[in-house]
Order: sequence, then C-alpha cells, then structure tokens
Amino acid sequence: MSKKTEFTLEMRKLRRRHIPLLFLMVFVLITAWTYWCIDDLDVSSLNDVSAMVFTNLLLMNTILCPIVMAALASRMCDMEQMGNTYKWLCTMQKPEHIYRGKVMAGSFYILLFTLMQTVLFWIISQPYGAGVVSRLPGYFTTILLTSLCIFILQLNLSLKFTNQLTPIFISIGGTFTGLFSWFLNRWPLRYLIPWGYYASLCNAGYNYDETTRYTTYYWDMYPFLWMAVLTAAIIILYRHGQKHFLETVRETI
Repeated sequence: MSKKTEFTLEMRKLRRRHIPLLFLMVFVLITAWTYWCIDDLDVSSLNDVSAMVFTNLLLMNTILCPIVMAALASRMCDMEQMGNTYKWLCTMQKPEHIYRGKVMAGSFYILLFTLMQTVLFWIISQPYGAGVVSRLPGYFTTILLTSLCIFILQLNLSLKFTNQLTPIFISIGGTFTGLFSWFLNRWPLRYLIPWGYYASLCNAGYNYDETTRYTTYYWDMYPFLWMAVLTAAIIILYRHGQKHFLETVRETI
C-alpha cells in the first residue's frame, strides 16, 4: 500500500472528528491573546516588539499545544480501540503502515497549524520593524519540531492505553512541566522533556530591570544543537512506535 493511500485512509477516518475546528479554535485563542498583549503594553517603549511577540507566542504554545496534540492522537485511536478493529485492519495493512498513516495525517495538521502561526507572527511583528523575515524560519522550526515530537509521543501513549484519559492526563502534566521549563533556562531539565522545547528552542529573551522597571528584549543564536537533539528524539519515538505497534495495541484488543 502506498504512502498516499495510507494518508488518505487516515484522513477519511478523521472526517467527522472535528480536528480542523480544534486547531482553528486554538489558533483564534493564540491570536486573541497576542493582540491583547500588544494592546495592553506600551509597545512604543519596547526596544524589540518582534522578540516580545516571539516569546509570547511560544509561551501560549507551551500552554495549549500539548493538550491539542494529545486530543489529536486520542481522536485517531479511540474509535478503533472502542470498535476492536485493529486486528481486522492488520489483516489488510501491515501494522507499521497503519502507524505511518496516522503519523502522516497528524503531521499534515501540525504543518498547517505551524504555517498559520508563522504567518501570524509575521503579520503582527512586521509593522514594528525590519528583520522579522529572518526570524520566521526559527519560529517555524520550533513550533513544527516540538509539536511533532509531542504528537508522536502522545500517539504512542494513546495506542498503549485503552483508557484515553491516561494520555490526556499525561499531557496536562507535560503542560505544567513545559511551563516550569521557562524558568529553568540554566538547568538541564528543560532539555530532557519534549514539552520544554518550546522554551528550549526559543532564541528570544528579556531582562527586567527592577530599578527602572524596564524590560529589554534581545535575540540569541538559534540553538541548532538542541534542534538536532529534538529531531533525533522524533526519529527514535517514531521508530519505536512503528516497530512495537502490534505489542502496544494487543492490550487494547
């Protein structure tokens, strides 16, 4: 069976699962939050508005995306688990092909969501100064790789547990650890958890002067080393899930 067919089959399964609506709602929420931040702050006093927008967008992704990725993975698996259809599907497709189709379908939604956010970052930041275009690849890469890693992890968990509440609760815990990682910029813990990579790959930062009460934003070099580590983690998680698909679903059938 071709990859195109695998992808098409998974997309057909998701037709009435309201996945596009889920991503659209989150995108609207992120957009509203960002514009509220700009409206609430005196942006004329900021030295770099694009760095502020960059940081706030990634912070919102840390809060919302783990739950979204868990919901996406759960919606892909719950119908087949409740219907005990994995054994039947495996008579027509190789297990690794079923898994690959799910990853491709999820990656498609994540890619569209990332593109929408990248355009949003450009639209919001562009009026406040030049040089925003050079920041777009970093933002795109951070959202795409981190969300994809979390999605594949959640997919593996959703295939392992019959009760889909378990992966959801894990994602909630991941959200809190991801938020906590924003305050661990000098600790290695943020590099050991996938939910922390929205912060780990953020190359914008700020310094707050308590005396003047002035916040200075700045840009660092993009952390290519940790991008490579995250990419390796995605490959490992994918190969593990593909290789052990039969073992993980036997508990659900």
